[in-house]
Amino acid sequence: MVTHYIITNREVTSRKSKSYISVNEKEFMRMDGDEEARHNLRYGTVSFDPKKAKKLKDFKIQIIPEVEEATLMKYTDGAPISKAKFPSGQIFEELYKAGAKAKSREDILVFVHGFKSNLETAMQTLAELHKKYVEPEDSPICHIVLFTWPAKKQMLKYRSDAYDACQSGFALARSMASLREYFKEKLVKDRQPMCEQKIHLLCHSMGNRVLESMITGLADIGFELHCLFGEIILVGSDIDYDALEKPKPMYKIIDLGERVHVYFHNKDQALGVSEVTKNAFNRLGRWGAKNTLSLPDDIYQCDVTDIEDDKGLLHDVVHHWYYTNSDSVVKDITAVFWGGKSTFNF
Repeated sequence: MVTHYIITNREVTSRKSKSYISVNEKEFMRMDGDEEARHNLRYGTVSFDPKKAKKLKDFKIQIIPEVEEATLMKYTDGAPISKAKFPSGQIFEELYKAGAKAKSREDILVFVHGFKSNLETAMQTLAELHKKYVEPEDSPICHIVLFTWPAKKQMLKYRSDAYDACQSGFALARSMASLREYFKEKLVKDRQPMCEQKIHLLCHSMGNRVLESMITGLADIGFELHCLFGEIILVGSDIDYDALEKPKPMYKIIDLGERVHVYFHNKDQALGVSEVTKNAFNRLGRWGAKNTLSLPDDIYQCDVTDIEDDKGLLHDVVHHWYYTNSDSVVKDITAVFWGGKSTFNF
């Protein structure tokens, strides 16, 4: 069994029904994504056997029960409450301790999935990420944090998912602000050293809309962008191909990380449908950035159109999930995580 982490704004409730699965002693999570995105974030873990995990029942999701601030005050005598006492802090603390005691690179990968991903699909993607980016000995990734938002596994719900993606980005902004506050508490108050492990961010498809709204949300709450991440990877991005230009919010993405790599595929049929039937502009994940000269420094474009190892009939036609399905792309992204150069960069 392996264990990774989950942040979600999917519905978690005490109500039990066929549409929900148990995630702790008293609560249940909605499985189908047929809901509106919530602003309340929940944190927890996901455990599974990498060799057997295929269906949702093969994954054990444990969501940490919420703790009311008034309850914590009883045990602190009115003193300021440490961020580590809250569910988000518990996850951050566990990851910090794992990194602090590591003798080699044990990086963290934060992953945001895209459109048409119900809870089961999100879990299957998590298992695939483990197989491709954690199991190989030449990968620096050791821990995965999945942000799963209420996408539905229905093609006709694209507009609904797009709206939920935007709302979910505002929720994720608060989590990033909490992470920043956690680091601040560790370094200033507790005077703890930063571990040498890095946190990377990988966003796929409509998950890039989540990221776009997250950056907007951080600005809305007065959060000055800081370098929270090492590498930021945008794959099959279902956002406008001028999204990285001023005055759009993603222009500031480089302030969140050390480098940004944009992977795109000219034959991505999922994005071809998106731009023809759903959106007014070309997709970043199909054509790359509109104006290369307008890109901020340290944003690199990676054209994977010529790959020949996108395995399987569906993938050989659609070309949308190459970040796990193509060995050459997986190898390239792994090298980027190490700080190396992409062979697909032009």
